[in-house]
Amino acid sequence: MASGNQKRATRRLSAARRRRIHSKRMIIAISSVVMAFCIVMGAQMIKKYNTLKDLQEQERRLQTQYKKELQLSEELKDKEEYVKTDDYVEEMARNLGLLYPNEVIFKPEE
Repeated sequence: MASGNQKRATRRLSAARRRRIHSKRMIIAISSVVMAFCIVMGAQMIKKYNTLKDLQEQERRLQTQYKKELQLSEELKDKEEYVKTDDYVEEMARNLGLLYPNEVIFKPEE
């Protein structure tokens, strides 16, 4: 009878060992999946961070360009207002060599 009890005890022990080994394997498998997930997520975060930095740099450049364009727009508006004045018309007429009636131009001798 003692040998029958020993066999049962051995079977129970081996079943417990098998469960422990199975549990350890499951823990290792789950840990591996979690680590792989963390690595993938870390890589994605680095990629997104770099994309964010690139977009921030592009935004800075576009804002600088926008300010320059606004300044140019203001200068063109000022020029448009000046073009409508008599001073501009007179300046262009002088560039074309036109004179007022009774106006005389003296040129120095060379």
